Amino acid sequence: MRMMSMLPGGTSSQASLVPRVMAVMLCVLWLRFGTADAVVINTLTGTGNTSAPIDDPGWANVGVLGIGTGIYLGNDWVLTAAHVGGGSIVLNGGTYAMLAGSGTTLTNGGAAGKSATTDLSMFRLASTPAGLPNLTIASATATSSNAVTMIGSGRDRGAFTEWSVNTGTTPWSWTEVSSGGNAAGYKTLLSRSMRWGTNEVSSTGVWLDDGFGDVFMLGTSFTDGGSPSTEAQAAYGDSGGAVFHKNGSAWELSGLILTVEGYSGQPDPGANAIYGNLTYAADLAFYRPQIMALVPEPSSLAILAGAFAAIPFGRRCAAAAR
Repeated sequence: MRMMSMLPGGTSSQASLVPRVMAVMLCVLWLRFGTADAVVINTLTGTGNTSAPIDDPGWANVGVLGIGTGIYLGNDWVLTAAHVGGGSIVLNGGTYAMLAGSGTTLTNGGAAGKSATTDLSMFRLASTPAGLPNLTIASATATSSNAVTMIGSGRDRGAFTEWSVNTGTTPWSWTEVSSGGNAAGYKTLLSRSMRWGTNEVSSTGVWLDDGFGDVFMLGTSFTDGGSPSTEAQAAYGDSGGAVFHKNGSAWELSGLILTVEGYSGQPDPGANAIYGNLTYAADLAFYRPQIMALVPEPSSLAILAGAFAAIPFGRRCAAAAR
């Protein structure tokens, strides 16, 4: 476990906690609890944001994939967490089956001291989803404080809860209290719903082993601004979800949600979103060359389409896609 300094928010009586955090994979315990969906958001009720935001980064391209979430990149290819795996994905109201034998696991490109493969996988669909665009994969890492929109199919938010935390024990000792706690956040329900939320990048260039290989990550922190907001934290079921950020006026897919971190002794960080917890997502700019080898850039496809349209009997050009 590594030491990090965080300040949970939520109540005026909360003290500063310097937590010891531990990585907890999303989704892998989901089968023990039943169904689960949607990023936890810090709105008054926590039940909104279940349809595309007005400034839509790619809502319809993100869907429910088994125990987790998947992202349709375009040209029949889906990107998800390797620990979620392949299978049928629900996208924009339709269900699309995986093409048998099309799955592949991404690598860390020979990075020194890191696992050969990483917790990212791609697979091809047996049929093309109607009306979904190709997404643009970020070519550069989002910088610290960049605003992001997160979309996932993890657990719905439950009750606001406070804890009294004794930091003098190892691990820390947590006791639920009705008020006056020094840590606060939300429990989650067993129900699922696709949901979006917002946050900002708090860390970049982080290598973490989430139990399925080393991953080059970027992170966000779940904080309380003192009033209802769409601040988001991942929960069980969000693995494979999307992190988008804007490059100028254009949305780019910057990250793929994989894991969360909580405080020392914290009750199940995948099921309890406490202020100061972290969400980590694979930095897709790092893995972009591998992804683009299978899914060409949208601009390239547009150029090819125009060129071949001018050739009456030209060959049909089928781009590799998954």
